Amino acid sequence: MLKRWRARRGRILAVKWGYNPNSSSLGVDVTFLLFGAIAIALMTPLIAVFVRARRSARDATPKG
Repeated sequence: MLKRWRARRGRILAVKWGYNPNSSSLGVDVTFLLFGAIAIALMTPLIAVFVRARRSARDATPKG
């Protein structure tokens, strides 16, 4: 009779959710960079519309 050899599998000893003090804070930095980039991408067209509206209003006023 032939024995089947199975590789011994490891066990999960614990699951910890949350901050790992031994890891780098790169995840937090990337998150803030992502939100900052989104904010800039949304604000840029709004600022451009505001600047164009002021410029066109200034050019529309009669000089004299």
